[in-house]
Amino acid sequence: TDIEGHSISLGSKIINVNNANAVNPFGAIETPLQGGTASGKEYINWGWPLTPKPNNMPTNGGTISVWVDGILKGHPHYNLYRSDIAELFPGYSNSNGAVGYYTLDTTAYENGVHTIYWTAEDNGGNSGGIGSRFFTVFNSTASNSRDSFSDETVTMLQKSQLKYIQIDSSPILYEEGYALNKECKQLNMNELNRFTIESKELERIEIHLSRDKEEKSVCENRGYLISGEILKPLPPGSTFDKKENIFYWQPGPGFSGKYEFVFIRKDENGKEMIRYIDVKINPYSTDKLIDR
Repeated sequence: TDIEGHSISLGSKIINVNNANAVNPFGAIETPLQGGTASGKEYINWGWPLTPKPNNMPTNGGTISVWVDGILKGHPHYNLYRSDIAELFPGYSNSNGAVGYYTLDTTAYENGVHTIYWTAEDNGGNSGGIGSRFFTVFNSTASNSRDSFSDETVTMLQKSQLKYIQIDSSPILYEEGYALNKECKQLNMNELNRFTIESKELERIEIHLSRDKEEKSVCENRGYLISGEILKPLPPGSTFDKKENIFYWQPGPGFSGKYEFVFIRKDENGKEMIRYIDVKINPYSTDKLIDR
């Protein structure tokens, strides 16, 4: 319904619910709230994962992971009792210890919108996402650390200004998903002088733009999202580690379609090289959404 009162149906779908045969961990993030605000050096991020029997969640929390803006931050303290969870979900191996928390230092992030995501794996090797949401960091003094998605150097640069910078054709490395110690894939530039990566909704990507330590140590690195003819800050849910020249992105709900990025490297002699990277985010099928 629009503000003038005109209404239209957006359609409907039939879904099948089959919890009796579910095998993957499930649960929820409880703080921060969706779109909520977090602040301080010791913000408590609460959540709870459970998994169907006969499997269980290891009580040390080591198989539960907390990701912020695409980077693994750590593992929550797990195995805490809470009566409402125990009563709502009786009979699971961890019903009496399903709750966990992670202490997040929000002062390490720029004020603004970020993403947080929990993943969990049970002792049977089944894994799943526990929750993904946007939240806003607000502190009186914010950081300019690598954990920021924003780039203070963006001053409405025009895409046309980039055409005079030499293209860097050397391969890049990338990986997808939340598995730890996953081997990176090599990606070569296509005939249009671009790198193209295809991913899926809510999937995490990690792009390594430099391949040796010496190159990293002497370069100045910048990254932007191209919107039409304008260069804009990198999107919420992303981190650009300028020192290591690694771009992490954990797109939150609602991100799909094609996104065009540009990364610029300046060496110790002031010479600039440029890479264009297109990330295409494909929507999950209905079946995939039910599985998650």
